[in-house]
This record gives sequence, C-alpha cells and structure tokens, in this order.
Amino acid sequence: METEFITITEYCINYDIDPSFIISLEESGIIIFTIIGEEKFIHQEQFSELDRYIHLHYDLQINIEGIDAIRHLLQKVSQMQEEIRELNKKLHLHE
Repeated sequence: METEFITITEYCINYDIDPSFIISLEESGIIIFTIIGEEKFIHQEQFSELDRYIHLHYDLQINIEGIDAIRHLLQKVSQMQEEIRELNKKLHLHE
C-alpha cells in the first residue's frame, strides 16, 4: 500500500530540492503541510501543485512572490471559466 504522506526531508532528497524553498512556500501560505507528531508532511495530493511551483522557481527563476501571484491569477481564471460554464448552461436552458 502506497503512503499518502512524505516528509519534507524525504521529498527534498528524492527531488533534489532545497528544503528552504519548500519552507518558504509554507511560510507564504502557498503550501499547507500536515503535521503528525513533531514532523511536517506533504500530502500526495499536493505533489502536482508542488511540482508546478518547483518548475516555476528552478526552471523559470520565479521567486516566491511571483509564484504566489501566478497561483492567484490561475485560481481567478479557473473561477471565471467555471462561471462561464454555468452561464452557458443557463443560456442553453432559455433557448
């Protein structure tokens, strides 16, 4: 059975990431860790999101503030797309 959580240390070792980057994401409120006992864990559902932030930071040289701004804008776009879908449904009901 595959575990749902991985420690920050294990994640950073496996993906060759600086732990301070992951901690900065948490301090900025971009990522939320699960605390079990004294240890902080990353839930597997956050892996794809975390991979995106790693790509933005290490490959595109975007800082934490930029990542937060991009995250916010992508959330707004997603909300707008959902609103458009809902409006289209309503429009088709009135045809």
